[in-house]
Amino acid sequence: MPRYFFHYRTDDELIRDQDGRDLPNLDAAEHSAAELGRAIVEHAASKGDDTRVPRSIEITDAAGEELLYVVFWAGPKAGADVGDEPVDVGDEPVDVPTVH
Repeated sequence: MPRYFFHYRTDDELIRDQDGRDLPNLDAAEHSAAELGRAIVEHAASKGDDTRVPRSIEITDAAGEELLYVVFWAGPKAGADVGDEPVDVGDEPVDVPTVH
């Protein structure tokens, strides 16, 4: 079974996964990264940190080859009423909410 490593990246740092995890395939690794991302956002929210800051999990194989990036942040829930205010994405306002 292949071993995948889940490195956590913020704007400021990269926290390397030294242990990795044996999983059957890249789809399972992607699912694990999404669960990890959800836990990171929930932890940030519990500390009062800004959960809208993009973060990512970089999945690599045992040789260090980058396989997949999973980017995550908290945003409006799908189907949530976001009102008539445009969502600010970078320098240009967008009238449609971003679903994550």
